[in-house]
Amino acid sequence: MSVRKMAVAPAIGLAAAIFASPMVAHAQEGGARDAAIAKCVKVAHMQYPDDDAQNIRNRSDLYKACMTEAGHRP
Repeated sequence: MSVRKMAVAPAIGLAAAIFASPMVAHAQEGGARDAAIAKCVKVAHMQYPDDDAQNIRNRSDLYKACMTEAGHRP
């Protein structure tokens, strides 16, 4: 194996690991996160059903708080 190939191989491996890590994490928590999203959207829309500007802001804040409480990034 040439020196060039020896230098490139670890870089390719590192790039693949960096790229794959978020996808693996997402796949592992996907079902729980999807359920939390559905729940938090439903709760926010039930609490603030109208689409005026203030309700949209309140709905967004409630959704973010609900997702954080569920242990997920909003």
